[in-house]
Amino acid sequence: MSITQRSDSIISYFDGYINASTTLNQFFKLYEKALEIRNEKEIKADHDCINSLPVLKTPSPMEKQTSELYTRKLFTRFQEELVSTLTFMASKVDDEGEVTTYRVSKFGEDNKGHCVGFNVVDMRVSCSCHMFEFSGLVCSHVLTVFRVTNVLKLLFHYILKHWTRNAKSSVILGSHGTDLFNSYLESHTVRYYMLSHEALKLVDEGAGSLDSYNEAMASLDEATEKVVSATKSDGKFSNGHIKGESVSNGAHVNHCTDDHKGCSAEHLPKEDFDRRISELTQELECANKKCEVDHTHLLTVLKEIEEHKQQLSVQVNDIKLSMMDDF
Repeated sequence: MSITQRSDSIISYFDGYINASTTLNQFFKLYEKALEIRNEKEIKADHDCINSLPVLKTPSPMEKQTSELYTRKLFTRFQEELVSTLTFMASKVDDEGEVTTYRVSKFGEDNKGHCVGFNVVDMRVSCSCHMFEFSGLVCSHVLTVFRVTNVLKLLFHYILKHWTRNAKSSVILGSHGTDLFNSYLESHTVRYYMLSHEALKLVDEGAGSLDSYNEAMASLDEATEKVVSATKSDGKFSNGHIKGESVSNGAHVNHCTDDHKGCSAEHLPKEDFDRRISELTQELECANKKCEVDHTHLLTVLKEIEEHKQQLSVQVNDIKLSMMDDF
């Protein structure tokens, strides 16, 4: 904000309270009155913001989500960015490793596009317009990439605390953050890439030596047992078998292992034996993929907490500057 703009802002703030003949003593009294009225307006605005929701323009889950989180003023700006994505197209231009690069441009304006890099593993995006870095609001280019990659809700690390309805709360990472994180874990693509990323880490470390290999396999066996147990308690196996049927099969396998009189692998037909081995192998693969979810969840949340600590001072400065701009 320029000096002239700041001066105009201050004048408009006291407009109707002071004039050229106002004494210094009167000025301080009127200043207190102006602050009191301003506080009343803020309280009313907070009340309206908390107890009412703005009109939605699209059926987008992201629009509904942000209407419940953002202040009314910020949501209006976000809504404009979201609606404008309907005029944008995104084309994949590079796909190396974890980061996929898209070129986003308006229909018929290919020469005026912006580049958006999307890391699907840690769900981070960067746009050449740098709107989020400057204003704390996600741009329409990033939202376009989210749309074409089926990210239906705004990731919690892109919802800055001081733009939310609960900005006066001291909680940085609350229930909204957890809900948002869980929401994008519902995406099969996200889970696949996150699990693949963590699995490759385990492969690299476990293949380093015989000891690390044995340790990795032991950990996988233990994790597999826990995941299979948890899957049974949910009512069904991931391959669609009913819990009772799966438990029965599991008991049957254990019985075959412990009691050779009742059943033995040697007495099973080869086709049934091969089919059972295939089923167990598939269940094991599914269990290995799922066992990393909780671990990944915890690491991501801890990472976000550390990042919030680092950004806290920046957010405080932003709020101070915003308050100065209002004057």
